[in-house]
Amino acid sequence: MNNLGFADTMQEMRGAVHLEVYKAGKLILADDDHNLIVAAGRAKLARMLGGGYTGHITQVGVGTGSAAAASGDTGLTNTVKVNVSSVEYANNKVKFNFVIGTNVANGLAIREFGLFFGDGTLFSRRVRKSTIGKEDDIQITGYWEIYF
Repeated sequence: MNNLGFADTMQEMRGAVHLEVYKAGKLILADDDHNLIVAAGRAKLARMLGGGYTGHITQVGVGTGSAAAASGDTGLTNTVKVNVSSVEYANNKVKFNFVIGTNVANGLAIREFGLFFGDGTLFSRRVRKSTIGKEDDIQITGYWEIYF
């Protein structure tokens, strides 16, 4: 409640990641899960709202780390990044679409995903329970949604 007796009821910001894994063009896995918006991402967003930062989210990264996502995370292990392919807006969410092509991150046992600002700051992180063995016949498509 503020001094005038009004309460702000904005819900907590949250995110979700949707993945589809294709092997030789055939869908072998579809996966949806939440993510953790990290402290550095929240700080960057606050600066953006106040005019102290003019960048935006431009990349999705994959890595091999298996440690649980934590607020203090600043990056991924053995990171390989791809550019966000498109951005969509609807009501209280933004959706970042991406493709990790057959020629990207080959040989990695992908377990973690990250959403990054253009300056390399991690915004959010997700760690899978199992790995995705990335080879040259594997393509990962997906989207990362952030809800406000």
